[in-house]
Formats: sequence, C-alpha cells, structure tokens
Amino acid sequence: MWNRVKVGAALAVITLGLAGCPSQKTVAPPPPPPEPTAEERAAMAREAAGRRHVDLGVAHFEAGNYPEAEHMLLTPEVWQASQSQQLRALKFLAFTYCVSERPQLCRQSFERAFQLDPSFDLEAAEQGHPLWGQAYADAKAAQGR
Repeated sequence: MWNRVKVGAALAVITLGLAGCPSQKTVAPPPPPPEPTAEERAAMAREAAGRRHVDLGVAHFEAGNYPEAEHMLLTPEVWQASQSQQLRALKFLAFTYCVSERPQLCRQSFERAFQLDPSFDLEAAEQGHPLWGQAYADAKAAQGR
C-alpha cells in the first residue's frame, strides 16, 4: 500500500511540476540600440582618423622613416582624437626626436605627455633605452616639481 502512496505522490509532484512549466511563449528580442547621434558619429570618425594617423606614424617610426613618422604624428587628426591616441603620438614623437638627435624636442614631447596625463609611463624596457631614457627620466622628474 505504501508503494501505491509513494507512486501517487510522485505522479502528483510530476503533474504539478509540469503544470508549472511555461508553455512555449515567444519572447520579443530587445530593441536595437539607438542610432548614434551626428555628434557621436563625428567623434567616432575623428577617433578613427586619429588612430589611423598614429598607427601610420608608428609604422614609419618602426621602419626607420623618421621624417614621415614625425609628419604623421603631427597631423591635426591626431590632436582631434582621444587622449590615449595623443599620448601614443607623443610617445612616438619623443622616440622619433631622440633617434634623430633632437633631445630638446624629445624631452618636450615627454613633458607634454605628462601634462596630458600625470600618470603617463613607458614600458619598463622603454624607460632605460639609451637614446630616450634620460629625456624621459628628466621630464618625469620635472613633472614632480
């Protein structure tokens, strides 16, 4: 008799459990995000153009074409982009100036980077570089004054 009670109770639980399952309802997908405003589209375009110029400047620097690197890193598009793009441009401008034996411009580029972002920093391997390590250290020390 207890087996019948147990089976009956189990069937009741299963039946109640199935009754609680939702039927196949379709849920509408969330609405798409709003279209960017004209101002947001313009900002995205400025950022993309700035990034493109910085990337080209870095590529020229890495290829040893320092005059073209300097030209690309100084274009107005770079300075209309985000602070992170400007900092990247300043870093590679400093490198470009140092390798082309213009230490004052090298240091000034690092100083400008610190003005934009006091927490600006180079990678550990870049900090001790024989061509720009001292200019970077001097600019960093001047920031603390």
